[in-house]
Amino acid sequence: MELQSQRFEVDDYWQALETIYEKGWTDGLPVVPPTRSRVEACLDAIGVGPDQIVGEIPERNRVVRAEKLAINAVMAGCRPEYMPVLVAAVEAICDPRFKFNHLASLGSPTPMLIVSGPIVRELGFNWDRGVMGPSSRANATIGRAISLLLWNVAELRPDAIQRGTYGNPLRWTSGCISENPNDLGWQSLREHLGFDAADSTVTVISNWGAYTQTWAMKPDAMDTLNTIADATACGSGNFCRGVYTVLLAPPIIERFVSQGWSRQKVRDWLFENTGRTIAELKRRGRWGYSSTNVGEYAGNIHASDIEPGDTEKFVYLFRQNPGLDEILQNESQLTRENDIYLVATGGDVISQLIVIAEYGVSTNPVTKRIRR
Repeated sequence: MELQSQRFEVDDYWQALETIYEKGWTDGLPVVPPTRSRVEACLDAIGVGPDQIVGEIPERNRVVRAEKLAINAVMAGCRPEYMPVLVAAVEAICDPRFKFNHLASLGSPTPMLIVSGPIVRELGFNWDRGVMGPSSRANATIGRAISLLLWNVAELRPDAIQRGTYGNPLRWTSGCISENPNDLGWQSLREHLGFDAADSTVTVISNWGAYTQTWAMKPDAMDTLNTIADATACGSGNFCRGVYTVLLAPPIIERFVSQGWSRQKVRDWLFENTGRTIAELKRRGRWGYSSTNVGEYAGNIHASDIEPGDTEKFVYLFRQNPGLDEILQNESQLTRENDIYLVATGGDVISQLIVIAEYGVSTNPVTKRIRR
C-alpha cells in the first residue's frame, strides 16, 4: 500500500505531538500520531486504496480521499472498525443537500452525527447516560475525527474559512450521539427515514451548539407533547423552519407507547400544534426579521408595537401560515426540508428531554447507510 502523504521522522511521541502542533494539524487537544501501520489498518478496514475518493466538496474545490480520512481518524483515536461509520458520515456531509459552505457561517454551525441501527451495539456506542458527552470511545473519537478532517482537509478553522462568532463545543467530542438499539415499541429514526430496521445509518444534521433541555415532569403524554412544542417554538431555534431533533429518554418513550402514541402520531401532532403568538414573536425580535422585501415589516417592528389580538393569534412553525410566512422565514427556510426527528437516547430519567435546533439557513440533514 503506497501512502501519498508527507512523512516525518521523529524520536518519540512527544516530538511527534510537537510536530503536529507546529504544522497546525490539531484543534488544540493532543492527538494520536498517525503512523503508517495505524493508517494502513484503517484503510484495510474498509478495503480501499489510499487514493479512493470518499467525498467531494465542490464549494471548497476539495476531495476527501480515504488516506486523509484514515489519518484524521487515527489522530482522533478511532479504532479501524469505526471507518465505515466515518465513510458514511463524510458521504452525508459532502451530499449537495447538506450545502457544505454554510459551515463557514457566523453562527458556528458544525455537523452533528446520529448513529442508528445494529452497529450501535456492535461498536460500543453509548446510548445511555451521558450520551451528549463525555461518552464512549466510539462516540467521542468518531465525532472528533470528522472535526479534524474538516479542519485539515476543508480549511474549517478560525484562521481560514470558518467565520463562527463563538465557535462550537460540539467540535470537541460530543458531535456524535447514537440511538437506543433496544426494542422500545417505537419506530427508529432510520425507519422513519425509509431505511430497513436491519440497516445501520448515520444522519448528519447541522447544529450551531444550541439546544434546549427542558422538564417533562407530568406523566400524561399530552403534557409532554406541549412541553416539546413549547421548547421547539420558544427555544434556541429562533422559530426558523427546518428539521428539529428531539432526544427522548426511554422512560419518556415508554410513556408515549403506553398511552397509545406512536412516533408518527407524536410527530404529526407536533407539526400541527407547534407555534407562537405574534406578540411573543415581536418580543423575541423575530417579527419581520427575515423579510427584507416586505416594506413595513422590514426591521422596524418592536415589542412596543404589539397590537390588540397579537396575544391570541398563533403562527405555526411547521404548517402554512398564509400571508405571514414570508414575514418570518427567509427563502431558504421556506424551501428546505421540515421535519421532527424523534430519537430514543439517554439515561433512565423521566423528567427531561432535549430539543436540538438545526442551523437556521441553507442546509438539510442527510442520512446515509453504513456499508460493511
